Amino acid sequence: MAKKQQNNSALIAQQEGLELIKKYKIFLPLLSEVTVKEDSDFSNVKNKQWQGWLFIEQGRISLHPKRRAKPEEWARLIAIGLVSMGFGEIKVNEQQSLWNICNFLLANRFCEDLKIGMLPEELIYQPPSIPSGGIEYLFYQLSNDQNTQNYLLSWYNHICGGVELYGLLYATAYRRPDWKRLLASGIALGVDNALAKVVGKIDEKGEAIPLTRGNKVKQQIISYYPLLGALAAGFEVVEDLQLCQLHDVSVAAIDVSAKKIWINPLQRLTEKELLFIFAHELLHAGLNHISRRRGRDPLLWNVACDFAINSWLISMGVGKPPEIGLLYDPKLELFSTEEIYDTLAKDIRRTRKLITMRGNNEPDLLGEENGSIFTNAEEYCRRALMQGLDNCLYNHKRGTIPAGLIEEIRSLSQPPIPWDVKLAQWFDAQFPPIEKRRTYARPSRRQSITPDIPRPSIMKPNEETSQSRVFGVLLDTSGSMSLNLLGKALGAISSYAISRDVYAIRVICCDAQAYDSGWVIPEMLLHSFSITGRGGTILQPGVSLLEDLCIKGSFPIQGPVLVITDGYCESNLRIEMTHAFLIPDGHSLPFRTNSEIFYLS
Repeated sequence: MAKKQQNNSALIAQQEGLELIKKYKIFLPLLSEVTVKEDSDFSNVKNKQWQGWLFIEQGRISLHPKRRAKPEEWARLIAIGLVSMGFGEIKVNEQQSLWNICNFLLANRFCEDLKIGMLPEELIYQPPSIPSGGIEYLFYQLSNDQNTQNYLLSWYNHICGGVELYGLLYATAYRRPDWKRLLASGIALGVDNALAKVVGKIDEKGEAIPLTRGNKVKQQIISYYPLLGALAAGFEVVEDLQLCQLHDVSVAAIDVSAKKIWINPLQRLTEKELLFIFAHELLHAGLNHISRRRGRDPLLWNVACDFAINSWLISMGVGKPPEIGLLYDPKLELFSTEEIYDTLAKDIRRTRKLITMRGNNEPDLLGEENGSIFTNAEEYCRRALMQGLDNCLYNHKRGTIPAGLIEEIRSLSQPPIPWDVKLAQWFDAQFPPIEKRRTYARPSRRQSITPDIPRPSIMKPNEETSQSRVFGVLLDTSGSMSLNLLGKALGAISSYAISRDVYAIRVICCDAQAYDSGWVIPEMLLHSFSITGRGGTILQPGVSLLEDLCIKGSFPIQGPVLVITDGYCESNLRIEMTHAFLIPDGHSLPFRTNSEIFYLS
């Protein structure tokens, strides 16, 4: 008999499914009062018409002994039975089957939200819309929908074999527990377990995590620093010496895409110093410093971010600055990160000697910098930091967050202005709308409708005004420029020029030498325009050609110039005329400029 039971694959799968259920803390109180076993004599799960999967009665869930299913599928069915009990809604009703269907639908949705197992393939159904308000509202909705009711009745019969579930009420020899209280106790136990995972007390298997110095600091941040608490909960602390040596981490570093903070255990840091460093790395992630770099020098940008972060943490009194040293200058406290970068770029040789938390002249921002995993991770960090800011500002009367940090966090919550909108604003600044003037010298065409009422017509701008609305385009036509990029840029320029009554565009193509395409009507850029070049990249000859045209009077001295390039050009480009740059998103110019830069995406 034991050998027969050992070879019973259905029973083994049921037992494995029950073991999966026991891993969920939410079901432990219910399982202490419920027996889950196979219905070996088919007394409940089988009748003349149906062979069900399970039957629920007082304190017992009976399973079909011959049904074949995976352990995950049995786990879902057992969970549905337990949740149905926990809701306390298995009771007598005039429309008993419909009431039981509603109970099962709500229980299955509960299990679906918790991602507990899955339904067997033959029991997968098209769920109806479930209103808020509980089982009574769902019962009323299905009572008025006969088609859905008939469809779900067949589904319910397949689960329970057509047996009604009101045996729960008539067991007199059994002590009836408070099922709702048991389920509520399980939910509270599950919440405590989830919080223990978040703060690093237990791992995904439910086993206790050793309370290392890094995990202890993480718990402190979650408990006592509301600005960074939600952000810290999403990061794992790595204090492995070999891994730190592998990644050349001298003190600390952060991997946003992997959601890990690396801390070198060899550094003899006090608890307060470690708290400062942990918060430092979290702000790197929350302020999206990787995506905000936008083609800047990685090390120089990291140094600029360190100066800003350290000044904020010192101002807020978070932990204690480490005695091994850090990047801090009181003169830069009121500067934004971008302004600090521009300041440091004036003396790159000195700046490159500054050391980040990672050390070895390397940025402490590790990991992937593109892809959906990285994008989702940065979105999580940005959202968590914004929630922490809201919690601090609205739930705490005394404010300790510096204004500069608040401004940066709030700016991240605003969607970036699209490049084409910024380009349109630049066009508006260079070409203000022509003031409309009216004259009675020529009547309006509406005059014919009411000839007795004189109406002036709109005067067209004179030829001198029209011809003054011109600008130049220095177009990088080297081999590194993709045709898609050229087409997108020229199309945008043409459409904006047309909408702003631009008379003509002077287009200069340039690879290693300049090619004057002459004056081009904006509409031509949309339909027929030939590109000359596709060689190397030197833009200075194109600039010189425009300057010669200014001297000859063929191009206005004050005429603005838009330079379209991918950034792979010389590092000493000099342009004296009013100009702006249009480059692909993620690229950068090899030189500093005070002119507008539009990042084409």
